[in-house]
Amino acid sequence: MAEVHELNLKSIDSYSENEEFYAERSCEMKTSKKHFNWTPHCTSWSTCRSEIETEIRKPEKTLQSFKKAIMLVVVVEKLKRGKGCDKLSFFDDSDLLDQILVEEEISLNNIEETYAPRPKLRRRNTIVHIIRDCRQKCLALQEFPGSAHLVALFLQGKNLEQQVKINVGTYISAPLVEKRLPVTLGIAGGNLFLSCVPEEGTASTPVLSLTEVTNIRGKKNDDLLPFLFYKTQNTSHNTTFESVAFPGWYISTSQQEHQFVQMKPQNDQVFLRDFDVTPEGI
Repeated sequence: MAEVHELNLKSIDSYSENEEFYAERSCEMKTSKKHFNWTPHCTSWSTCRSEIETEIRKPEKTLQSFKKAIMLVVVVEKLKRGKGCDKLSFFDDSDLLDQILVEEEISLNNIEETYAPRPKLRRRNTIVHIIRDCRQKCLALQEFPGSAHLVALFLQGKNLEQQVKINVGTYISAPLVEKRLPVTLGIAGGNLFLSCVPEEGTASTPVLSLTEVTNIRGKKNDDLLPFLFYKTQNTSHNTTFESVAFPGWYISTSQQEHQFVQMKPQNDQVFLRDFDVTPEGI
């Protein structure tokens, strides 16, 4: 017969004793709070712990959509690497991108800006001239209450007395502008000077005006700019007067007489901008 050693019995007994020992000790530990004189702080701590709530959120639908998109990409890549798949006939990444990226035509507008140069000027002299347009129409002064205008018309004989003489005041500019001489144009015997100013209500369309100035020599910089014109002689020995304040705009006359002298752009093909300029006494 097999013998049962006492050691095994003792180990069983000791196991039961240990179990009772730990059971008793655990009970003692649970009921020993007063023995250690714990403060009520423990109670308040338990209250704080009981107020904590657990919130479980469901994943949003976008996560599922994103997961499906990833799976689709994986499947497509596996199909691409398949032996029986014709890569030439299979769609590639560009086919997917074409559905996402849409080419949109961008319109570009060219904006041309003109600005008035500001040369440093020094007045040189003033000479009286007779100015007529290329059709030999004379310039005459028509005065109205509160305003005055220059008109171009044919004059002969005694009517030539109506023709006005123009004081051409020349300036030396720095830097020098080749073949273009800055000048002021004033009615001889008076204080009226031709000026190029913006039309009322606009900023880009200039008009020719006669402005009374008591001392043109005293005007500088911005104050002088509207009264300045570039006097340029062309190959036909005619002269043009381009506004310094509005580049590309010229003093012009109508092909018909008794019309106001006006400012017209360079591309105008109707009005006349060439003049015959002759110093008085020649």
